Amino acid sequence: MIVDIQTASPPYKVSQKKAAEELKKRMAVAPITARLIDMASSQSDIESRYLVIPDGNDEVKEKFYSVDGNYIVPGTKQRMVEYERWSKKLVIEAVEKIFANNSIKPSEISKIVTISCTGFFAPGLDYFIMEHFKIPKTAKRLNIGFMGCAASLIGLNSAMESLSSDDETVNILMVSVELCSLHLQTEPTRDNILANMIFSDGCAAALLSDNLLNAKLKIVDAKSILFENSAEFMGWKIGNSGFEMILSSELPKIILESAVPACMKMIEDWGLKKEDIKYWALHPGGRAILDSLKKGLNLTEDEMLASRTVLKNYGNMSSASILFVLKHIMQNGKIDKDDYICAIAFGPGLTMETALLKGC
Repeated sequence: MIVDIQTASPPYKVSQKKAAEELKKRMAVAPITARLIDMASSQSDIESRYLVIPDGNDEVKEKFYSVDGNYIVPGTKQRMVEYERWSKKLVIEAVEKIFANNSIKPSEISKIVTISCTGFFAPGLDYFIMEHFKIPKTAKRLNIGFMGCAASLIGLNSAMESLSSDDETVNILMVSVELCSLHLQTEPTRDNILANMIFSDGCAAALLSDNLLNAKLKIVDAKSILFENSAEFMGWKIGNSGFEMILSSELPKIILESAVPACMKMIEDWGLKKEDIKYWALHPGGRAILDSLKKGLNLTEDEMLASRTVLKNYGNMSSASILFVLKHIMQNGKIDKDDYICAIAFGPGLTMETALLKGC
């Protein structure tokens, strides 16, 4: 059962207008590129994003992508150094909120799940969390890496299996942290423009337990599907200068034509009708993706509110985003006992992860 979700955002907040201006300085050698950046910005439905890089903040002199006013391209090693530094800061903030707002001590955590696709180091975040918060050295650990925007639902699936299979009390701390801004790519391609204008940074921590009394949501089931011949639609490679994104313009079409019917089949397999779902937690991967889900699932704007609000105020934080959406629903929705919530997110492959949740 999900007891609580807490979040942490970097200190540098940038408006979408300011981000477009900064991006044009780095990418818009040709006028057509500037127009594409403006189009991506205006059609994003994003007002602001939080980033660990200070380059869009005029008050901060020391930048990440420039030195003495000259633009630079940091290597992957330099980006990973920043990833380790900032991921630890944000994880501390989010996890401290979990322990401050719930009647549980670090000594009672029996499993840690860490999630990220924007950086790596070893020993990793699981080791760091255990050391920093004095979590028992016998706690089980699982790291879900490089599985994209859908990874937190994969984490919920793993948590559900642990909660239902262990005879002893299970308290799980699940943490997702994504620092997409560390992978800015300035070659003026469509993929790079889109990625630079929608992705952002954030961290979310979730507490799951089979014992705590104040649980908000029960994980009923989780399902996965991999769509055939779809590897070229979403993915990334590790380059010499950060991670290089692949993001096809065909994604909204694939979601409408393939993912929506698969989702409807999953709901049917759960013995439910679409109308039985009270809340929808849809990964805010971008305006076009949300619009495709709205059209295909025949949802109202009220049902889209949580996902659109997160997209508007935070952008796409990859795997952390769906936890931000669930937190919004938990805090702002009136979730009665047995109300159903359907969560949907997409990852490289192309894959779709879904989770059926129910009010406690």
